[in-house]
Amino acid sequence: MISKTVHSISRSTNQMINSSVDVVRGLTWSEARDLFYFARRRLQEEQLPQVAGSLTFTTTLALVPLLTIILAIFTTFPIFSNFRASLEAYFIQSMMPKAISNTVIGNLTTFASKAKGLSAIGAVALLITSASMMGMVERVFNQIWKVRRTRPIGQRVTIYWALMTLAPLMLGLSISATSQLFMATGGLAKTAPLISSIFYTFVSVALTGGLYTLLYMLVPNKFVDWRDAVWGGMVAAVAFEVAKRLFAMFVRQFPAYAVIYGALAALPLFLLWIYLSWMITLIGALLTAALPVVKYERWWYKPVPGGAFVDAMAILKVLHGSAQTADSALVSSASIRAHTRFGYDEMTMLLERMLSEGWVGRVQADVTMRSKWGKRALESADNWVLLANVNKLRLADVYRLYVFGGTASDATKMFGLDQETAMIL
Repeated sequence: MISKTVHSISRSTNQMINSSVDVVRGLTWSEARDLFYFARRRLQEEQLPQVAGSLTFTTTLALVPLLTIILAIFTTFPIFSNFRASLEAYFIQSMMPKAISNTVIGNLTTFASKAKGLSAIGAVALLITSASMMGMVERVFNQIWKVRRTRPIGQRVTIYWALMTLAPLMLGLSISATSQLFMATGGLAKTAPLISSIFYTFVSVALTGGLYTLLYMLVPNKFVDWRDAVWGGMVAAVAFEVAKRLFAMFVRQFPAYAVIYGALAALPLFLLWIYLSWMITLIGALLTAALPVVKYERWWYKPVPGGAFVDAMAILKVLHGSAQTADSALVSSASIRAHTRFGYDEMTMLLERMLSEGWVGRVQADVTMRSKWGKRALESADNWVLLANVNKLRLADVYRLYVFGGTASDATKMFGLDQETAMIL
């Protein structure tokens, strides 16, 4: 059974890697250059440096409340005391450079222990502060994934509470198991220090990558393919490990910050490290969100004047072709995207304008889809049908709607054209 499971996981991983390699091999130099420009354009659109700065400020305010909640959970259940020690050791060794980790973790633990004596109002304030940070993270992720609908308040509370309670316990459990593995291979560090260092680094990157993967799958209010989340999570984890080592090297090579800031030297370094951590996290999220676009959409496309008219004609062609050849005139949104490689938002915008003109009709059907929690649920999916008479629908009508943005009378008012010229256009 175990061998079959391992073989299945290995086969899935190989397929994921081979498909990604095929995508890269299939790119010409010009396409690779356009892909680089696409990534740079997405970075500029999302304004990640500014967003990372805002998250750094919010994290600084919410870090002690979050740590207080986590420590309260470990204190309430003594059985998890070993998990707490493993979690603290992991944060000290893996989550930040050693030059500041002991000072920062020690101070945060002290602050959190003092917060235990707060009143009920203070405890509510801690929860609100923690929830506001997680809400901001969710909004940022939804913006990266271009999600417009937010979760219901009940679902948000459930997810936030699960992340604040179950995530530390699961992380502590995995770290404890890893610690037992380290103890079982304790002689490896003495006999083969290089192999031991590589092995420990690999385990650290794997744990961090797992955290990033779960973050990218659970936080956005959108279905995220686990393969894309794994790619984004592992890239972020490797970047995090490299940044941690480079940051530690910077701290060792340039000790002037201690002379300038004195006893407060750890504070600016800690803020800078939080900023770098959020930048890496957001870049990994952007990569995860961009992978489906690269695989299934026209990432190379740049909006040009009149482009909406050409796109609308492509959609009408798909709808008309289905009405002529298929058994049913209904065409799903997924089928339209497969034929045109349009993004969901731009396709919806084009179809909504056709819907307002009465050219197309929308039929919503419930389809069974697998949710993030492994269960199957009904989700509404849009199907479209061409209602316009193709013998009467003129090319000028489509051009006027998507270039002039309205009817002939609208074109007359906007461009000062006479009625006859507007009708010709």
